[in-house]
Amino acid sequence: MKHRGLMFFIMYCASMCVSLSQFKIIPLLGQISEMLGITYAETSWLMSVFTVAGIILAIPAGGLVAKYGPKKVILVVMIAMICGNVMGALCIGSYPLLLISRIIEGCAFAFVCVAGIVFINMWFPDKNTGLFVGIFMTFASIASVIALNTALPLTMSLGLTSAWWVVAALSVVFTLLFVAIVKEPPAPEGAGGSAPKASILPVLSNGRVICMGVVAFVVGFVLYFFINNYPAVFGNVYLLEPTTANFYGSLNGMFGIPFCIIGGFIVDRLGLKGTPVLMLASTVLLALACFITTSLDPSIFILHTLLTAAFPGLLLTCYNYIVPFCVGNPIQIGYGIGFINVFYNIGIFVGSPAVLYAVEMGGGWPIASIVLGSVSLVGAVAVLAYMALSRKAPLPEPPGAPEGNALIQQS
Repeated sequence: MKHRGLMFFIMYCASMCVSLSQFKIIPLLGQISEMLGITYAETSWLMSVFTVAGIILAIPAGGLVAKYGPKKVILVVMIAMICGNVMGALCIGSYPLLLISRIIEGCAFAFVCVAGIVFINMWFPDKNTGLFVGIFMTFASIASVIALNTALPLTMSLGLTSAWWVVAALSVVFTLLFVAIVKEPPAPEGAGGSAPKASILPVLSNGRVICMGVVAFVVGFVLYFFINNYPAVFGNVYLLEPTTANFYGSLNGMFGIPFCIIGGFIVDRLGLKGTPVLMLASTVLLALACFITTSLDPSIFILHTLLTAAFPGLLLTCYNYIVPFCVGNPIQIGYGIGFINVFYNIGIFVGSPAVLYAVEMGGGWPIASIVLGSVSLVGAVAVLAYMALSRKAPLPEPPGAPEGNALIQQS
């Protein structure tokens, strides 16, 4: 299919607009709390509703992508996200209405993650699937870096609502480009009314997909604990001043970006047989890094932030690469990705509270290392279970079957 690279770029930028919508509010929570006269805890819901939307809507998103195609779904959610930002800008003085606008934006995020992976498997079924999955997985991290460095200066110059208006304007631009340039491949010859319909039931009974869901839960649990709490760890455990603690904490997000891409490059060469081995090594090494979180020498602070970003980044790319091969039919990819995204978002939602309550009840921060390391080992067990199931069954069919049979032979 011609112009696949350009279409991928437009889709990536549209997805990044959705994440800009998500993260733009983080540097502004203090201003919002002061302006609305609400507590900082109440402002945290303006971020949490994104995760809740992802948990509730990930599987329905898979079904809608399968039924209507990824282009129509992304187009609708981009329009909804633009409306959410316009509503936020107009209603920023009302906490309930602002919260509703954030829910609308969060719905967009839940859908774009599923549709993006489906697009990649449509455009690149023969080669470089893993690489493009890895690149796509960076859209949230890139958006986070942009938002955290530009939202506050922007609002200081142009007013608080400017962050909402700028995201809405960028989204309009990339929505128009998306409509004009992005296309779905034509259906294969012979596809007609007798073609099988997508269903969640085969996914729910697919042991290999469930194993990947558990790995996704582990990644969400561990990755977002460090994203949200690294400054607290460096401040409370190692007694660093806030500026220094925040600097070390910010490195985690930066390091994750290249390793998603590196992971994609690697899995394209390892194939379906070798990728689980990379996943097993990554979960075990992540567990070791977690177990030493509260007993670090200052000389390895930066190394630790690197490790806790690198291994989740590799895993994130690996399971998004594997699942489309496991669902049995290309039309099921949306449901498969939606299913594992439910696990991923649950991990994000429960990770920080679970660890912090354990710290509070267990008598100190060292318990955090034990919880994080143990959860990571659960991921290793899930990968071993996946490998055992794969030995008892044929290799998963590639999304591009029958054309993709060559990929299995190469793997």
